[in-house]
Amino acid sequence: MHQAIRAGQVSETMVSDPYEAANDNIAEIQQAKTAQMPAPAILGWLFTNGHIGNDERDAGEHVIKLASIARSPLTSPIVRYSARTVDRKWRQVEVQRHTIRPSLDACITAVRYEPRRKATAQALVVEETNIDLDRPHRVAQGLADIARHLWGATAAVAPIFVAANDNQPAVDAADAKGAVFRTSDNFQRMHTARQLDDDPETNDVLHAAGLRYANDHHLAGLNPLGAIDYSRTQVDFGSSGEGMPELMAGSRARYRTARTLLGSRYGAVVDAVVIEGKSLGQVGAEVTRFKDRGKAIAAAGERLNGGLRLLAQRYGILRA
Repeated sequence: MHQAIRAGQVSETMVSDPYEAANDNIAEIQQAKTAQMPAPAILGWLFTNGHIGNDERDAGEHVIKLASIARSPLTSPIVRYSARTVDRKWRQVEVQRHTIRPSLDACITAVRYEPRRKATAQALVVEETNIDLDRPHRVAQGLADIARHLWGATAAVAPIFVAANDNQPAVDAADAKGAVFRTSDNFQRMHTARQLDDDPETNDVLHAAGLRYANDHHLAGLNPLGAIDYSRTQVDFGSSGEGMPELMAGSRARYRTARTLLGSRYGAVVDAVVIEGKSLGQVGAEVTRFKDRGKAIAAAGERLNGGLRLLAQRYGILRA
């Protein structure tokens, strides 16, 4: 079979999604309301709210990339994409396309327990991804299982504090639907419409880089919409608030380093679109010298693409 695939005698285009069953009314079975959003946005929300750490986030990005390639109608025998090694370094890999589906299957199979496996596939793999914002622990635990599968126990995968029950405050879900995603809706729409880059894979990479940049900005408390409200109950950061200052300091340092890298030319556009949720029309009128709206939008789009590329290279998810 593999010889036939290599010889181009068998169509490699996916004719059906084997993970579609993960969406078979699981929300109804759980009697829970799920929020439909793109997989990268789900991953960003989990990380922003402290449900997963860096290793789980990297594992999620790996799975999302494999699923995207598996669904692609392209038939080239060789696939190139960025992957993380056990030492947390990202590099460009080149594999045969027919190995992508087994790799994806192995990641999902590594998730222990069927409910957790279904929730993880539902959040990251199926075409119309969604997640129960009130009970995200299954996906978080699934990502921990995948991280261990990819990089082993020696990868020092950070344990994530997850309550044994589902008594997560409902207000957390409301915050996620409001403050976290309201400012990035426009950026998400651009990604969906493939306006970040004409190449589908690069479009995904630039979107992932923007989400990381926005996550650090929000976690650092630099944005009023993403600032920490200490009058509210904080969840999933452990039994005390001792880790919060360290988390904020690390996020602030990463954001400032990235912002310095972008400089004045790219930084203003990236901040306006990715963090403030402005359109290219608004940004073009504000930061470019062009009076013509079309030229201003084109200039702003070029700066956004360039800035996101710098971030993707900085984060190690795009080859320089």
